[in-house]
Amino acid sequence: MHEHMTQFVLCERPCYAEEVKRKAGGKEETKLRYQSYQNWDCTPRLVFAGIFWIIERQFGLRAVMEVAQEPLRTMEDVQVAEYEQRRSRAKEVCKGWGAYTSKAKFLKSAQKPVEGDGLKNEVLKDRKDLSQSQLERLWQLNKKSSFHQMFVDQQHGLTWCKVPKAASTSWLYAFLQVAGLEEETYKNKVGRHSLLRENYPHLPGPVLKTILPTTLKFMVVRHPFERVLSAYRDKLEDYERDLKARGGYYYSIYGKRIVRVYRRGEDSRREPTFREFVQYLLDTDVEEYDEHWRPVSLLCTPCHIRFDVIAKMETLERDADFILYHRGLSGVTHIEWSHRTSSTDHTTSDLASSYFSQLTLSEIQRLYQKYLMDFLMFEYEVEPYLKLVSGTTANNASLMTDEQDEEEYDYDEEEEDGDNEDEDYEDNEEVEVIQNDNAGMDEESENQYENQAAEETSPVIRET
Repeated sequence: MHEHMTQFVLCERPCYAEEVKRKAGGKEETKLRYQSYQNWDCTPRLVFAGIFWIIERQFGLRAVMEVAQEPLRTMEDVQVAEYEQRRSRAKEVCKGWGAYTSKAKFLKSAQKPVEGDGLKNEVLKDRKDLSQSQLERLWQLNKKSSFHQMFVDQQHGLTWCKVPKAASTSWLYAFLQVAGLEEETYKNKVGRHSLLRENYPHLPGPVLKTILPTTLKFMVVRHPFERVLSAYRDKLEDYERDLKARGGYYYSIYGKRIVRVYRRGEDSRREPTFREFVQYLLDTDVEEYDEHWRPVSLLCTPCHIRFDVIAKMETLERDADFILYHRGLSGVTHIEWSHRTSSTDHTTSDLASSYFSQLTLSEIQRLYQKYLMDFLMFEYEVEPYLKLVSGTTANNASLMTDEQDEEEYDYDEEEEDGDNEDEDYEDNEEVEVIQNDNAGMDEESENQYENQAAEETSPVIRET
């Protein structure tokens, strides 16, 4: 039996219809049957609302529109097209880097010169710079699927993959407000991340696979090097801050060890320097990274979860407005910017220059390879950072160009106050979705897997 489930947003309460396909007597039958969800009533009159089901392997522009509860506003068709382009780009990277093929076939293709259109050349250009062991490791990582960072608001049909250091506290506040909590119970309070999980608990895999297609799924991404720098400044640069906010958690778990292993010379400071932190990152497997600097491609695994909106820090206000409006939440919550008070007047390009100029060219290139999938999937550039090291400052203005970004999200954005969700990260929630080293895997099998991964989280088709 092959089943699909769709949600109809009518009469304010969701009601579900199952499309059930059976083969009987050599014929394929398709039937619709109705059922209630979470003890909500489901009445036959929904039939007269106009039910339709479209099965597509490629969702195109229709995908984001179908999870929208409200009609598109002026110019939102352009926005929808942009979201589809972002999603298509991520999928192209996943395909090019072996997410849907066997290891043997991927490694064989990596030995060949890149042929094809400009996008394919751009996506695959870095393969020639990686060793076989690096290629194998990327292949393994691209096969993994994780739901650990997912927070599902079933009532409003909204799923957020939480990416620390990418407006996560702003969205945390929004989700807690939507859950009905009073601001004084969570704003700048200890334990607010645990409070978020209490209100949006982990759901079993089979339940998620049923619910996710009925929700608008989104994540927020940011330039990988901006995340690294923001995480360092917030978690490791100031011991007194870490001690006050988190009881010294990050110093005791990471800082002390980094200093012991990588400190050279007579530097008497307690905290690791930015270069020492980067050296730690270069010597550590990305799966061992703390969630604040773990690549987004591992946190949210977009190769295997079809996100409707990949929001960006550069367009965050516009993206947040779109998400909240189309979930009917514009009047319930909003994304609030958090500014930190600074005694300095440095621009963000000054910040980037002062930190990344401490690194060698080789270190920046190797750090780029650690976050390669994030750079490729989300269309970020490394060249401005390479120019910092080589002494070229003409393009510094393109680094972290939104001057409010570092001010708004660096300190207030991620104060766990000793409430680090990554401490109790459960490895069993991160599973390899496929492990097939069979060089004979044919194209049909590859497409079948890719379609299965998409179908499990693809957007629902709704009546408007």
